Amino acid sequence: MPRTITTSLVVLVIVSAGLNVPHAEAQRSGGAYAGYLAATVADDGGLEVVMSENDDRLLTPASVLKVITVSAVLDLLGPEYRWSTTLETSADVLNGVVQGDLVLVPGADPTWNDELTEPDGHVAVRALIAQIQSGGVRRIQGDLVVDTGRFPGRRHPTDRDFSDLPYRFGTPPAPLALDDATVRIQVAAGAEIGGPVRVTAPVDLDVINLARTVGQNRHGEGTLDLVPLWGTDTLLLQGEFPVSESAFRIAVSDPAPVSRAARRVAEMLAEDGVELAGTVRLEPELGDTNRRVLAEFRSSPLSEVLDRVLADSHNWTADMLVLTLGWEVARTGRFDDGVAVITDFLERTVGSDAAWSLEDGSGLSAGNLITPRAVVTVLAYALRQPWGGTLFEALATPGQGTLESWPALPPLSAKTGTLQHTVGLAGVLRQDSTAPVVFCYFVNHHPGRPSAARREIAAALEQW
Repeated sequence: MPRTITTSLVVLVIVSAGLNVPHAEAQRSGGAYAGYLAATVADDGGLEVVMSENDDRLLTPASVLKVITVSAVLDLLGPEYRWSTTLETSADVLNGVVQGDLVLVPGADPTWNDELTEPDGHVAVRALIAQIQSGGVRRIQGDLVVDTGRFPGRRHPTDRDFSDLPYRFGTPPAPLALDDATVRIQVAAGAEIGGPVRVTAPVDLDVINLARTVGQNRHGEGTLDLVPLWGTDTLLLQGEFPVSESAFRIAVSDPAPVSRAARRVAEMLAEDGVELAGTVRLEPELGDTNRRVLAEFRSSPLSEVLDRVLADSHNWTADMLVLTLGWEVARTGRFDDGVAVITDFLERTVGSDAAWSLEDGSGLSAGNLITPRAVVTVLAYALRQPWGGTLFEALATPGQGTLESWPALPPLSAKTGTLQHTVGLAGVLRQDSTAPVVFCYFVNHHPGRPSAARREIAAALEQW
């Protein structure tokens, strides 16, 4: 049953570190610093401050930033926005034969995914193929060409940690990708100490295996580095694997997600009885304005993807939203311009360009900064918009999503954020009164374990 969010509310932002009483500056230690803001929201949307400290100080939001990203996307594109991927041609179609190339035009759709389209992760591909078959197409005389011109340039922030990029939580967005632009490999100890580790990978992924098997005395000290060689079908594996360790499977960033997805489309064309006479090509800029659409796949609505971004804190999907804004709003398809669209949204809703510095939309980059006042203002704005309920419905509740590992919490819907020395939580706290409380709580420069900060946040929420 949909949950109702009223517009009569109290907004709380607390940013704290390592203390039992969140507001006591004298008890902060270990180099931690903090700021918070508590405010009610007037009928005209203005903030009436209840209490504050350092509320204009820039702080690291971690994945709490996803609330800002989703708010911008909902405001600019709406909950019913759907991604579009098309198959097009400028050639004639005679007797079921496309006389030239078939062009796949990607739309940065994040839903081409096993987790989102169970039981068949290739629902979108099969839908496109079924459409061209219904139009009588049985053969493509030319090539399958992916038009990559919509999304040029670097697709991940330059400050993202090199060690994050190879793994599922740090995978760069892509115009066209299967399974979150990841591939799965299995790694195990080799047959003998000093020999190469054993690697099982997809047949079209070339693994340069420099990793070696080491003795049992290295148990717990083994290290493996996975390095995608971007733009190729090659993954570099180096380091050591103790013979005492069990084999494991891991999802790693696909070094060439567009190429791999395109090859899978070609394979499925053949499986479904459509012959491809040519090969698969990627073209950065085709410049052909005479193409006509033979098939279009429109994704499920944006609103159905937001649980993944907010409740599960999926970084890749959040950054795909940034890439989408780069195309749909900035019209350049560049990731950096998508981030600029979010900052424009902040300027419009918050009004001070000194209240943030953004590098991505997921919060994974440690270079992201935002003030408590900016967060409060966006949350207050969201609650007064028609799409506000969609935003808050997608947040995690106690025991769900990324809140599963948190201590006991009062009834709430919230977004977590965790980076090294940073823990955050933001969302809606439902008290017995008819007015909900909107809160955002950051712990910055906290030297202890995340669990201690989580207990601190939970205790503060109980007070409210």
